[in-house]
Amino acid sequence: MTRIAIVGAGIAGLVAAKELARHAEVTVFEKSRGVGGRMATRRAGQGGEVLQFDHGAQFFTARSDAFRQFLRPLIDIGVVGCWNARFAEMNRGAQQRGWQWSDAKPHYVGVPGMSAVGNALAQGVEVCLNTTISKIEKQGDLWHLRDESGEKLGDFDWVVLGAPASQTASLLPDLRELMAATNVSMLPCFAMMLGFQEPLKVDWQAARVLNADISWISVDSSKPGRPGNYCLVVHSTNAWAEENLDLNPELVTGHLLAEASETLGVDTRAATHIQLHRWRYANLARRSDEVSLVDAAERLAVCGDWLVHGRVEAAFLSARRMLERLVPLLSA
Repeated sequence: MTRIAIVGAGIAGLVAAKELARHAEVTVFEKSRGVGGRMATRRAGQGGEVLQFDHGAQFFTARSDAFRQFLRPLIDIGVVGCWNARFAEMNRGAQQRGWQWSDAKPHYVGVPGMSAVGNALAQGVEVCLNTTISKIEKQGDLWHLRDESGEKLGDFDWVVLGAPASQTASLLPDLRELMAATNVSMLPCFAMMLGFQEPLKVDWQAARVLNADISWISVDSSKPGRPGNYCLVVHSTNAWAEENLDLNPELVTGHLLAEASETLGVDTRAATHIQLHRWRYANLARRSDEVSLVDAAERLAVCGDWLVHGRVEAAFLSARRMLERLVPLLSA
């Protein structure tokens, strides 16, 4: 039976794995301790204090019929739900406008956390977590994968690379068309997670922030199926994160707390839980017009949201487009 290795257990990699497992023996390798990529959920707290944060993707939408159809069974089983938040646009501490999200234009989230989507897609898929692929090499008709220690992880007929663009580029051999697909720049972001004993007095649940070094604040505990404790997620702007990517984490946290305090009109340093996460590959800055997804001669393919746009739906569409070319080759 054809053996396929997929590098990266983000949404694109998992969508690809689900379909390819119908035609081949599939193994997914993921460097992190969980699946889903930026659709991630962090949990903290002890005893009665249960804190939960979607510190990556905050929500997602469905613009295409294909993605809506893909989501339908996940909605039916309660893994995906609508977050009908009160949304605000903030110019630092002043609210410029606001409106209510509704089912008419759904803003979807994973339930009970964003990571639930990746976990659902990974059901029945062989996933090797905490495994960083450092090298792929071809000998004859087979691909060999090696981890950071140089240990060989198996022989495969095909390799699908579903990691971020720069990580994919570092693994690719010198194949002009596939390398062109990785010609994108991805921007970083800091995520700050705040837990409070009492709710803050704000009349919105999600806010875009303008003219500040933070771009987003959400009352994460307002999403469906979340624990009752009051939790905020604050995202920096991509520009500030790029300029301060290697700044001491304590200094980053202090600055983001000050920015959030000015926006909210409260001292966020009073939070009972403060945690920082750095996303090195958060959003898409630019992308190449030259996109090739499958090299049939080399039995190598790439997929990822960065091939389309930095959205959850883009990850699905990228995998779907790649599969349309790859699956027929497996039976050729």
